[in-house]
Amino acid sequence: MEQKRLFGFLAFTLDLLIVYFSYNSIIIAEKCFGKSYSAQNVVAVKQILPYILFVFILLFFVYKLYEIEELDFYETFLGIVFTSIILAFLALALSFFLRAFALPRTLILYSFIFQIVFLSIFHYFNYRLYIKLVPPLKGVLISFNEKRAMDSINYIKSIKGNRLLMSSFILNDDKNLNKIFDKFDIVFVDGKLPLKDKEEIARFFAYKNKPLYVLPDIYELLLLNPEVHNVGDRIILEIGSLNINWIDKFLKRLLDISVSLVALILFSPILLIVSVLILLDDGKPIFYLQKRAGINGRTFNTIKFRTMIKDAEKNTGAVLSSENDPRVTKIGKFLRKTGIDEVPQFVNVLRGEMSVVGPRPERPELIEKIKKDVPNYDIRLNVKPGITGFAQIYGKYDTPFEEKLKMDIAYVKQKYLFFADIYVILNTVKLFFLPQKRK
Repeated sequence: MEQKRLFGFLAFTLDLLIVYFSYNSIIIAEKCFGKSYSAQNVVAVKQILPYILFVFILLFFVYKLYEIEELDFYETFLGIVFTSIILAFLALALSFFLRAFALPRTLILYSFIFQIVFLSIFHYFNYRLYIKLVPPLKGVLISFNEKRAMDSINYIKSIKGNRLLMSSFILNDDKNLNKIFDKFDIVFVDGKLPLKDKEEIARFFAYKNKPLYVLPDIYELLLLNPEVHNVGDRIILEIGSLNINWIDKFLKRLLDISVSLVALILFSPILLIVSVLILLDDGKPIFYLQKRAGINGRTFNTIKFRTMIKDAEKNTGAVLSSENDPRVTKIGKFLRKTGIDEVPQFVNVLRGEMSVVGPRPERPELIEKIKKDVPNYDIRLNVKPGITGFAQIYGKYDTPFEEKLKMDIAYVKQKYLFFADIYVILNTVKLFFLPQKRK
């Protein structure tokens, strides 16, 4: 773990230097070729660089550019591209607001290219060096059932880029935790273990210098970010409900309106083209209105581009779509892979029925079916549903409903919801280029 942090720190330091020199090196290069920028140009660069570097630091963590193993190189590359695009637009905006009009547009363009090329090259070789020098870590999952343990281990093994060498330790057979302390680098705890056992494991590792991760159950997630109070000589925890306070609601609404207006304006040419393609492919209707459960169970009609044949559920009733569903039209497959079918829902956001970020709205009849396997599933109705959320950026279409519920709870329990929304929105843009996450 220490080696991973070292490589992450190396990435942060060199990335910062690359962004800094992306402007200054262009100025030096132009000077070498006899095309020197003026003194005003250099002053303009000095004016904007502190802002550029500050925003880059934020984006470095938003797009997880410090990660070595969790993201494959393509996803890291997408993070680099989006970071460079945002920095380029920021430079243009700063040249106006700071009245640094001496900042040449060509300098912004060359710096943009410089950042993508050199950040990509550095991250690729940093990853290759990490793989070569740092051996895979050994992990163990503490569980009460071999089958549950193997299901989780097989899932961890299936994650692309994962190098963890996983084993299981069944607590029912042996509770001597010293046996696994020296053998393994990382310890995972099954969230379904009895509370008494989890408490015993947590106490044991509290004295040890070794990472301990819990695969949380609903109970652990509801305990996130509690308020600590002193009552006399006692400590008590105030567990917040899954309701959003009025300040976060106000900030979310401002963000919802701003993002929706910008999105609808930017996507307007695409919306027109898609409408024509749907008409040519399968005729009317272009849009599909579907009843969904909103906040506190109130129903509303979501607006989406139609991706299935007409009367797709005439003979089956309400059923979830599956991979390679024959009911999906040709243009519908493209719309689903790119997520463009969801864009009309920004109208639902403007109408106040949805938020940009929140749990995905489900059909009322499907919620009742899901509750048979996931009894607490309707707890997500305490907040306004969203176009995107934790389940969209971290999960996939076929992620189990219980895991999606955990992601929804983890989102609502964030301490600073406004910043969590910005984080989700910036990462959702990547999903247009990651169709495997939309399957």
